[in-house]
Amino acid sequence: MFRLAAGAALLAGMLLSAAPVAGRADKPSRVEIAKRGKAATAFVDVPGRGTGTAFCIHPSGLFVTNEHVVRGVAGEVTLVLNPSLDTQRVLQAKVVRADKGTDLALLRVVGAKDLPALTLGSAEALAELADVVACGFPLGRALATDRKEYPAISVNAGSVTALRHKDRELQFVQIDVAVTFGNSGGPVLDDNGKVVGVVVGGIGGKSINLAVPVNQLERFLKAPDITFVPPAVPPADLGRPVEFKARVTALVPGAPEPDLKLLLRTGDEKPREFPMKAANGTWAVTAAPQAKMPAARVEVSARFGNGNRGVTGTTDDAVLKVGGRVLRFSSVQRLDAGQTKSKALLADGTTVEGAATGLGLVELDVEGQKFKVDLAKAAQLTFEKLEPAPVIATVVATANGKEIARVESQLTGPAVERPATASGGAAPGGVTASAPLAVAPADPNTVSITPPALDGDKVVKRLPEVFTDVAVGGGGRYLIFQLPKLKKLAVFDVSAARVTRYLPLAEEDITYTAGLDCVVIGLKRAGKLERWSLTTFELEKSGPPPFKEDLKTLFMGCGSNGPLVANGYFLDLATFRQMPFVNSDKSDRIWDPDARVFASGDGTVFGSWNTHYSPSTTTTFVIEGRVVKRYTEGDMMHSIPGPDGKTVFTGKGIASRTLKRGDPDDTSYGYCLPAVRGDYFLSLTTAAGGKGGGFTAYLRGIKQPLARLDRAEHGLSFDGWDRETFGPWKRVFFVPDAKVIAVLPASNDQVLLHKFDADAALEKSGLNYLLVASQPPPEVKAGAPYSYPVKVRAKSTKITYQLDSGPKGMAVSADGLVTWAVPADALGSHEVILSVRDETGQEVFHTFTVRVGK
Repeated sequence: MFRLAAGAALLAGMLLSAAPVAGRADKPSRVEIAKRGKAATAFVDVPGRGTGTAFCIHPSGLFVTNEHVVRGVAGEVTLVLNPSLDTQRVLQAKVVRADKGTDLALLRVVGAKDLPALTLGSAEALAELADVVACGFPLGRALATDRKEYPAISVNAGSVTALRHKDRELQFVQIDVAVTFGNSGGPVLDDNGKVVGVVVGGIGGKSINLAVPVNQLERFLKAPDITFVPPAVPPADLGRPVEFKARVTALVPGAPEPDLKLLLRTGDEKPREFPMKAANGTWAVTAAPQAKMPAARVEVSARFGNGNRGVTGTTDDAVLKVGGRVLRFSSVQRLDAGQTKSKALLADGTTVEGAATGLGLVELDVEGQKFKVDLAKAAQLTFEKLEPAPVIATVVATANGKEIARVESQLTGPAVERPATASGGAAPGGVTASAPLAVAPADPNTVSITPPALDGDKVVKRLPEVFTDVAVGGGGRYLIFQLPKLKKLAVFDVSAARVTRYLPLAEEDITYTAGLDCVVIGLKRAGKLERWSLTTFELEKSGPPPFKEDLKTLFMGCGSNGPLVANGYFLDLATFRQMPFVNSDKSDRIWDPDARVFASGDGTVFGSWNTHYSPSTTTTFVIEGRVVKRYTEGDMMHSIPGPDGKTVFTGKGIASRTLKRGDPDDTSYGYCLPAVRGDYFLSLTTAAGGKGGGFTAYLRGIKQPLARLDRAEHGLSFDGWDRETFGPWKRVFFVPDAKVIAVLPASNDQVLLHKFDADAALEKSGLNYLLVASQPPPEVKAGAPYSYPVKVRAKSTKITYQLDSGPKGMAVSADGLVTWAVPADALGSHEVILSVRDETGQEVFHTFTVRVGK
């Protein structure tokens, strides 16, 4: 229902309230331009986060600002026109659209009319040295003459200094106008007083500032909202015609209807196209999701000899015999070949032994290339049944023959609705596979961490080469360094205080992460994922990610079995297939592909922050069911979730996973980092010139420090803004079970190990403490008995236990033994809340999940 005429004529016509006086042929003066800009530009006040700038583009109350100014806002924001003047107006607005890619957001003031609005100009008229004017509120409230008042608007003039293009399209307008924090979202006006850009950021003190050009703003405004949920179609009925429906909503008043079409694609096949017809605000078409039913496929990994030499690819689900029993590839998990007798582990957990026959030359599809492989010569074969390639349904909106928006969703598996993307851009990533929602539970205590033998209180362990990155694995036992010159990952075992293993790298340009018992390496040039075991240190799986874009980032919890997050998509660690998680906007890309993110040890909470823009933001992403919810606050700086995801450690104290403070004094801890396991954490002070910098150790839940490490200096300098790529969060690792704090100096070629026994310091401190020091069994089989002895560490010797919530039949004994006769029909997850008290009245809650499987 929305189409913009060529050259933005329609919008220009709708915004006549800001046009020059009829009959004037000359251009407006700078003073006149400033008056127009001031009248239509608003101060943006985002509760609890910061400030920015917005400007009106339609008299009915539509305002434009930067997406980062209103990021994470769930309610309303305050807009103030003519602040500090007698004509000041305070308005409440809601975010109706936000696009992180272009950093643009559209706000709507409900009930407003006849607001002063600005007209959009043309990107084609932009040129270097052209005069421009920017309006905004630099430094936010800092320039207000009274704390209780809003600041007056600032108007600055300058010129265009560069036009920055990408793929022959204007991406940014560089200006030398004086703007800073608080100007974000303000208009850049040309010598006709028309909008040619939106201030987005710059380099402080360098007169190098950037604005989103008007061509991208037009595209952002042109795109209608498309609501599209495909029909639920059982796999057996994908060849039968069904009706697809979509609804379209325009964001700008008076816009005409676009044309819509449906694209249906299975896997990598060419999409089939079906025009959609409009009736009563709904577009519809009837079509069969699949033209033909595909053959069943399996993934085969063949290992030859005793080493890691092997190949992984896909093939048709064929038949073999083991011990005379006929088996399909898909019914076999692993086949260990022997000269006279082979052993097959089946998908149902049983085994079959005997001679293996029927294996010979098969055609393997390895990332699009087909090879003949003799499976009879393999020492070991692993098979994995592949789900049929999903059907991707895409609704595309066009205006004047040009694509202005699309929304894409998946039919097979759980339906995932995707938001519309403007200007013909494909939905992010082109993900083409899905995996089950469940993540295999993990118990970090299965990886033992013990204190290493050290010669002194401070020991230097040198690495064989300079590292460029580090990841934590094994629940905190391993520091895994990238050594690009040697083309290896070095696995530093904290319990041994040395590098104990090396993993080969197929290429230098990689990204990687680690979990409880594996390392996942992303080969960027090859576009491939590799999973290496931290137990056998052998390659376990190799294959492409389920998207076609360049591989950029990988994240997962260091004590978890996933999810593995690649380019912002949640993947199953075992299969590399996408899991059906979505964020609050119903997008299956949870965050940007190149975002800087840090995971809790258990992989349930992810922290991120951005202090390059005004207002600065601190963010967490929390897995709640199948939705990953986003929580944002301002000015907390770094955001590192603790090992259990319940507490987030920031540059300004601690907070909950939703970034709320349980106590105002939680800020008093200062610059905090968590331990890799347990409830301990550190507060750091900065060093100067590579010298000094101290640690203070705390136990979560106790305000007083348990120890100040006066003789242990970390030598790291930080300014508290946390803008560096390799800050203290990647250089300080507190491993209480190993009784060490590991520090990585700026030389990136050594590990400093400081001895520190946190448990002994806690006993010596005299503090009254109470904490649960055990982890429950992660899983139990239906019909089997469940038993969990809760271990508590406390100053008091008299402890009582109470089961506040749990499945029917569960009980806890006086000495803390949790038992449950698990019913055969109790499949699924069961939440448990256990309260633990000491004789002084101190209480802690032990919450955990019991997963019941077959």
